[in-house]
Amino acid sequence: MKKLFAILLLAGVSSPAMANLSIRHQSSLQHTVDAQQATYSRLGNSYSISGTNVTTSHTASGASSATTNGIGVNAYSASTGVGTVGTITGTQSGSGSFAFAQSWTQGDIGGTGSEYLDFGSVSVTNAGTQNSSANAPGTLTNAHAITLTGTGNIGTSTTGQFVTEVTAF
Repeated sequence: MKKLFAILLLAGVSSPAMANLSIRHQSSLQHTVDAQQATYSRLGNSYSISGTNVTTSHTASGASSATTNGIGVNAYSASTGVGTVGTITGTQSGSGSFAFAQSWTQGDIGGTGSEYLDFGSVSVTNAGTQNSSANAPGTLTNAHAITLTGTGNIGTSTTGQFVTEVTAF
C-alpha cells in the first residue's frame, strides 16, 4: 500500500508539459517604378492702366467708335482665351504735368487640348525605367535567401524583406 501511495503521489504532482509553438517565415521582394509627372500652371491675361491728369480712349476691334477711358484690350480669342491689346490714346486733361502708364501680360492658351509645354510654368519628372526580365530586380530562394540584383535605374526602388514570426500558446 505504501508503494502504491508513493506512485499515486508522484503521478498527481507531475503535470504534462504544454509547449505549443507556431513559427512562420516570410520573404518578399518589392520593386516599384515611378510614373511620369507633369505640373503646370496657366498664366492668365493681365492688363493695367493708370494715370493722373490724362484721359484715355480706345476703339475695340469691330467697334465703330472709341470708348472714353477705355482699358485697351482689343479682343479675346474664343478658342484659346488669349487676349490682344489695342491702341490706347492718352490726352492730357488740363494744364500742368500728367502721368500715364500701362502694362500687359499675355496669357497662355487654354481650351485647345494642347500639350502642357504651351503653358508658362512647367515642371516635368520623367517616368522610371523598368528592368527587363533578363535584368530582374532580385531573386528569392526556397531557403529565404534574398538577392537584390537590379541596376538601380532612375525612378525605381527595390526592397527585400525577411520576416520570422514565433507564436507561443
